[in-house]
Amino acid sequence: MHAVTVENISKNYRIYSRPSARLKELIFRRRYHQDFWALREVGFQVEQGATFGIVGENGSGKSTLLQIIAGTMTPTTGSVALSGRVAALLELGSGFNTEFTGRENAFLNAAIMGLNQDEIERKMPEIERFAEIGSFMDQAVKTYSSGMYVRLAFAIAINLDPEILLVDEALAVGDVYFQQRCVRRLRRMRDEGKTILLVSHDVAAVRNLCDAAVWLDQGRIRDRGAPDKVTARYLAALTQRRDPYAGEKASGATELQPDAAGDAAGDLSVHTLPNVDERWGNGHARILGIRLLDQAGREPQTLFHGDLVTARVSVRFDRPVKSPLIGILMRNRLGEEISGSNTSVENLRLPPARPGQIYTVDFHLRLPVLQPGHYYLTPAVANGTHRDSEMCDFVENALNLTLKQRETVYGYLKMGCRIELRQVSFEV
Repeated sequence: MHAVTVENISKNYRIYSRPSARLKELIFRRRYHQDFWALREVGFQVEQGATFGIVGENGSGKSTLLQIIAGTMTPTTGSVALSGRVAALLELGSGFNTEFTGRENAFLNAAIMGLNQDEIERKMPEIERFAEIGSFMDQAVKTYSSGMYVRLAFAIAINLDPEILLVDEALAVGDVYFQQRCVRRLRRMRDEGKTILLVSHDVAAVRNLCDAAVWLDQGRIRDRGAPDKVTARYLAALTQRRDPYAGEKASGATELQPDAAGDAAGDLSVHTLPNVDERWGNGHARILGIRLLDQAGREPQTLFHGDLVTARVSVRFDRPVKSPLIGILMRNRLGEEISGSNTSVENLRLPPARPGQIYTVDFHLRLPVLQPGHYYLTPAVANGTHRDSEMCDFVENALNLTLKQRETVYGYLKMGCRIELRQVSFEV
């Protein structure tokens, strides 16, 4: 069953050069405006109980789409069908009367959603506990900071038992503890079968929380499907746009030279890519292969966290690349980025590459003491520095690592820790 059905939604804004142009258009029946289409023919369906992510740059139409779904904005064309009671966390403080107190706004929002007085009073202690704004609960909302706004808005929305929750960048506001609490509550709501639509710039959150996603670009759906695939293509598009404010070169970098021992060993280049989930770049250079080696130079049969290994990456250049940059990225099975490095980050500079050349680079690593399980290495080659580069080739999840356990790990990884008993005493 579909909880949300969006059918061919388009939203047009008329842009006037000056206020008087509106009046002229009415009187003279001539066009004095320009059309700006914030959304064009957007359509998708969200299954009941699914968590659905919406990603895109600022101005891509994400917030406009969520407002149309919430019913606070009317589309120019198209329709939205919802199955269930909706709570929305849209623009900061939207739905609040700033002259009312936080408590009065909570009562007002709950009443709009159809709760009676007794139900609202039963839920108020939990709203106060989750928001954690203390005495400000009985002060006018206009005195709140941005963090207080979103704390109260989130606390109200999740405690009114919505069947559909719309969240627009709410996780980007507030301190880290509140953000973690929000994510835990979203997970619980998802487990309870609630339908969640999440707009976020946080790609890791979308990969971690969502069952499916769409990428909006200039008001149109550019891609849709599994969150890891959609966010990979979205990040690819962002990476290929050069930052005009970034520096051109890393200063004081050491130039790498080919290893003489490597030359004597013959051709070390790797020509095998075990896996390609997604691949993108301008094609000026191509990842030929990636291989993992143990300290003896062989492919390891078993990998334990904490092992010393070498990730060997070979790159073929098809065009001149002035400032080659080669790197690797490690992700977990949820697509979350664990760690990574590249030649520029390590303050090393590769010599300019000519067409036909193959660079083989070794990354000598000590694997982090991570939870046992599956991890993935993604190799990449770019032109520039880690601050400003143009991607040549990026191969998503090219190599799978299955880490086994030597010691107990709580959470994602084991941190370095030294424990000492400082004192034993009796209570006086």
